[in-house]
Order: sequence, then C-alpha cells, then structure tokens
Amino acid sequence: MPPSTHSATPAPPTAVDIQDAVHLTMSFAPHARRVEHLRRVAGALLRQDDLGTEAVETVQLLVSEIVTNAVVHSRGERVRFSLAYRRSGFVRIEVDDHSPALVTVRQPGPDEESGRGMFLVDALSWAWGRRGTCTWCVVATREACAP
Repeated sequence: MPPSTHSATPAPPTAVDIQDAVHLTMSFAPHARRVEHLRRVAGALLRQDDLGTEAVETVQLLVSEIVTNAVVHSRGERVRFSLAYRRSGFVRIEVDDHSPALVTVRQPGPDEESGRGMFLVDALSWAWGRRGTCTWCVVATREACAP
C-alpha cells in the first residue's frame, strides 16, 4: 500500500527523476559528531537554492534522525550519506549503514529518552523505506505541495 499523502502532492522521485537533480554524496566513519555536521551541510545546501524554511528544517531534522540511526547501528567502517533534490519537487535523503537490521517505527513511552527517530521520519516524510542496508526518505518542497 502506498504511503498516505495529500492529493496535490505528485509521486516521489525515482532514480530517473533525480538524475538531473543536485546531488551531494559523502562517506564518513560512523561517529556522533557527523550528525550535526551533515545537518548543517544539508541546511546550507538547501538554503542556497531557497527551498523554503519549512522544507529545510524538516530535511535537517530527518537527516539528524537517519544519520543518528546509522551511526548507532552501523556494521561497517564507513557510512554513505546522499542528498538529492530539485528546487521544484522533492528532497531525497539516503543513508547506507551496512547493517542488515530491519528498521521499524517505534512508539516509545513518555519516559524513554530514545527511539523516536523513525517515528519522526514516518510522520514528516512523504515516503520512506529501506533498500538493502540503505534507509531513505523523501520530503516534498513547498513547490511540490502547491496546488
């Protein structure tokens, strides 16, 4: 079943749709300091193309959540991060942590200090999933949401 979405939102990008998009790909050792670094890099890149405050802040939050999961659960020496976008469309975030573990949406109790990352990804992204060892999500920009 496809993810729920607003009726005015077009389908998320496929690999073909994002071929002409702006791409950023980085590989890094799984370390907690990379979370904030990638959050800032994603924000600076998207602000440069004026994608809109709401879209930029949403992408930054989702980058933080997905990269944190990758750093915590990584099974390799490197994590691969990729961001692709078009100004009038979508932002696609991919993080490959080389971990075969399933990614699930949890609903932690009010006293739990962690476990909300994929809940936020599920709530704030247009679509998300896991392909092999890569977790991805798609965020619609303000232009994609316009009627």
